[in-house]
Amino acid sequence: MAAAHPSVLVLGVVPSLTWSVVRCLRRAGHAPLVLAWHARAPLMWTGDCHRYVRWHGLRRNGAQLDTSALAQVRELCGSAGIDKVIGADYDTALLLARGAASEGVPACAVPQASTMTTLNDKWNLTRLLAASGLPAPDSVRVDDAAQLLANQLVYPIVSKPLDRWASVGFQVHRTRESLARTLAHGRLTAGFPLIAQSHVPGWDVGASFLAQRGQVAACSVFRHTRRGERTFYPSVRVREYVKRFVAVCDYSGVGHLDLRYDPARDSYFILELNPRFWASLLYAERAGLNYPELLLTLDDTLPPQPAAPRSGRVRLAPYERAMTLSTRWFGSAYERVTGARL
Repeated sequence: MAAAHPSVLVLGVVPSLTWSVVRCLRRAGHAPLVLAWHARAPLMWTGDCHRYVRWHGLRRNGAQLDTSALAQVRELCGSAGIDKVIGADYDTALLLARGAASEGVPACAVPQASTMTTLNDKWNLTRLLAASGLPAPDSVRVDDAAQLLANQLVYPIVSKPLDRWASVGFQVHRTRESLARTLAHGRLTAGFPLIAQSHVPGWDVGASFLAQRGQVAACSVFRHTRRGERTFYPSVRVREYVKRFVAVCDYSGVGHLDLRYDPARDSYFILELNPRFWASLLYAERAGLNYPELLLTLDDTLPPQPAAPRSGRVRLAPYERAMTLSTRWFGSAYERVTGARL
């Protein structure tokens, strides 16, 4: 594959997502430049990026990356002739949403910063879904153990942090009595405040999308069938939910909705929004929908119908599966070994 001029810069602080975005771009013929927080990463020793640069002086201001980090981004754009900048994860996408325009950084479309920070809170998302007539599980926001025990949800219930992903802090409580025992022994994994929801039996479903100013440019729906495999299918209902959600939020950029499908009720329920790239990104690329490449070419001229993937089961090539697993492991191992924290 002939390498294109590296006019794309990918920003990343999460190694697994950074590599997935870079790999998609590489398969589309690009040779992206990478600016990342980790001094070393598996991505450095692949042929997927043109060059890997350490992001110096990166720090947080509260929960968000300090916008001073954009100074190195702007300098690198000038010296390397960068045309487009992509944030691979939540932190870098939010950084671009907050400061790219004022710093003169040529960022690809991202959601508004207020949309990202507001809907990163699962309780805020649940209230928006309810107000918009979109399906979500019965939910309550809980500030302490007494409130959690007194909830009126139908068991089993799920407790989880307001602002974490990838099932971090996720816990199922089968009965009120089992919840009481969990609290009594100090085994609740999510800290307060948290969100509690009625558990939805059935399948995990993902709905990924690319949007421009409240209109959907691409959408894919898949079911988690088994480890290392995704099954894409053309759900009219889920695509309609995505269309309505994107319009309500006046959304731009990439995003991903996690859902559950209950076959007994033939119903979908939206659980959370990832206002960024997602872990199954490469599966969509293998199904014919390369979201990073589509993001690069996104403009105001949208297709008559949103782009869609091929239907059917998808597995990753051995190299991509191995890199997916190694980059996920690397992120946590790096912090344990070096003691570095962002």
